[in-house]
Amino acid sequence: MGNTELSFSICIPLYRGSGLLKNSLDSVFNQEFKNDYEIIIGDNTTAEFPDELEKVASLLKFYNNPKIKYYRNKVNLGYAVNLQNIVKQATGDVLFLMAHDDILAKDSLQKISNAFFLDKDVGCVTRPYFWFVQDFNKPVRAVAPFSEKEDSVISLKDKKQFMKIFESVGQLSGLAYRRELITVPFNEECFTSHIYPFAGILKKHKCVFLKDYIVAVGIMESQTRTISAIYDNSPTESWLKMYNTVFFGDEFKEQRHWGIEHICTNYMGFIQLKNYANPGVLWKEIKTLVKVRPINLLSLKFWFFALGSLIIPRFILRKLVDWYKKKVVSRGLSRIKFNY
Repeated sequence: MGNTELSFSICIPLYRGSGLLKNSLDSVFNQEFKNDYEIIIGDNTTAEFPDELEKVASLLKFYNNPKIKYYRNKVNLGYAVNLQNIVKQATGDVLFLMAHDDILAKDSLQKISNAFFLDKDVGCVTRPYFWFVQDFNKPVRAVAPFSEKEDSVISLKDKKQFMKIFESVGQLSGLAYRRELITVPFNEECFTSHIYPFAGILKKHKCVFLKDYIVAVGIMESQTRTISAIYDNSPTESWLKMYNTVFFGDEFKEQRHWGIEHICTNYMGFIQLKNYANPGVLWKEIKTLVKVRPINLLSLKFWFFALGSLIIPRFILRKLVDWYKKKVVSRGLSRIKFNY
């Protein structure tokens, strides 16, 4: 099969995102992509936000593009169920996920398409990416590529490759799946919904990790910063459930062990919980990391983030984190190339 034959379904879950949706759609339509593709938007915005709905309707009328398929849910189904419903409408060979506040670099879709032909057994594609606040030319945090020199065909059989893959899949934008190879459905857990089918494909097939930054992730209106209830179901427990569910059996015992190490050493997550979760969630998460991986108690890094998050007041910690990202971290990311 030639790479011009792969059709794409670009899946975009939406919730009160009219102000940023145009930037995302423009970044799709600006692609010089010859393959057939459709854009499927599932909107969780309810009737109590008429201005939002009117703006989205106006935007879609402006595009007047038959490639766009728009579905509005009568009630807010939540991110995960919304995504499940979007995927059910997809007809393309490749599912390509994208958030309404994220931006694609030039040639992103073509690079994804090409990646599926680097090896006859490629079933999914991941990528490096970076976060931005208002200006995508100013990254504030990033997940680096597996290799800066070449697109890499990797698998979950090697620990280093396993860890890098799952470091990269927390954000949905830019992930791609061969639809016919999906055996594990998108789940109803918020943080890991899109990871279940990705991990399921990896049980039998390989993954390409692109070398280029093809997506910029906007955090200005991220629900992880505005809706505290998202964290009520423990992010760590969601990831552990995913690892145990997908990688069950003796064959994947090693991968389950690596998965525990991966998610239970994410101490920086304590800061996110302190800043944006409901009271009590942070303490519960700390206890989970100790219970599941007791060796964390011997880690100075664990104590630094745990005690710091518990002691520092939220209003101070938020300012410290934003300052650190903008003034310190961003300097080290200035060399990232993002061709828009």
